[in-house]
Amino acid sequence: MPKTAFIVLKSPVELDPTHLMKRLADRQDATALLLEDGVYQAVQTSAADRLGRVAGEVLVSHEDLEARGFGTSDLKLGKAVGYPEMVDCLMERTERSITL
Repeated sequence: MPKTAFIVLKSPVELDPTHLMKRLADRQDATALLLEDGVYQAVQTSAADRLGRVAGEVLVSHEDLEARGFGTSDLKLGKAVGYPEMVDCLMERTERSITL
């Protein structure tokens, strides 16, 4: 199965991306890129637990995390990164991307 990047833009209140992610990629082939309100997926415990079960890698936009008043210590899952690392992930390490 191809390596897939799932770009998550919505909060857990608006969207649970895990059902679709589970259907379209195996855990080891799924990377979640959390941007905009999607960063809440990594700071809310229940959402982070669900996401961790379906994504082998989780990258959280450091800029969007800070814009919402959070820091890296608030993350329950994933790694805070800048936009250059997210672009590198999309362009170099994945074969397809799906925006949720």
